[in-house]
Amino acid sequence: MIEPAPTQAHGSVVIHYLPHFAVITPGKSTKLRIVFDAQTKASKSSPSLNDQIFRGPVLLPGLAEILLRFRRPAIAVLGDIEKAFLQIMLAEEDRDSTRFLWLKDYQKPPSPDNICIYRYTRVVGVQCLTVSAISYHQPSPSQLPSPAGSRN
Repeated sequence: MIEPAPTQAHGSVVIHYLPHFAVITPGKSTKLRIVFDAQTKASKSSPSLNDQIFRGPVLLPGLAEILLRFRRPAIAVLGDIEKAFLQIMLAEEDRDSTRFLWLKDYQKPPSPDNICIYRYTRVVGVQCLTVSAISYHQPSPSQLPSPAGSRN
């Protein structure tokens, strides 16, 4: 999911550091969760990472449509695909736009010797996640099973 970032960037690589913070929830099984914010801007006039990424089309129906469709059948089935986004690899040339800083030892002050630079290898925390996950996981028509009773 993450890897150490190379010390030297190659060619015209875009380098962007994602701001992040910790969310501590003692009552949950995952007590510490790191949240990355791709919407943060370095200044009022500079764009965020989300501003630079093509969002893609809205593939999900509106809430009203979901609620109306949910009421029609006698039986409703719900599902949640956990961590579907973690299956999508970032292209090598795009990984440097998801860098972040990490302290080797949080009890010591930040210094060049105490800071590590990592980057993501999977898609995380950006606005194109829904489109990316649906496009990646949705089978193409050739991968779908034939309808019952039909011949190939």
